[in-house]
Amino acid sequence: LVGSSAASMVLVHGETVPSEFVPTRPFRVNAGAVHCYILMADGSTKYLSELKMGDEVLVVSARDRRQRSATVGRTKVERRPLTLLRWRDRESGKEAGTFV
Repeated sequence: LVGSSAASMVLVHGETVPSEFVPTRPFRVNAGAVHCYILMADGSTKYLSELKMGDEVLVVSARDRRQRSATVGRTKVERRPLTLLRWRDRESGKEAGTFV
């Protein structure tokens, strides 16, 4: 889960869907801009830029919403075009968004 606010986050899909450009890589997630928050396994948040090998992040199943922790193996910052996602938070009714 990532977001520009710790109060409202969005589920980011791993590279598990095949495409004509690259094979599936279920161990990899293109999570978003370095200033985005990520939800850690203990319920705290960090900036993506602060993640390091050994950190425990929260992983959520898109199918059944089951949660588990996963250990970060490595991080890599790349320059890529980003897309702005906006949504209205169901609980608060406030608009939220992030770059992915």
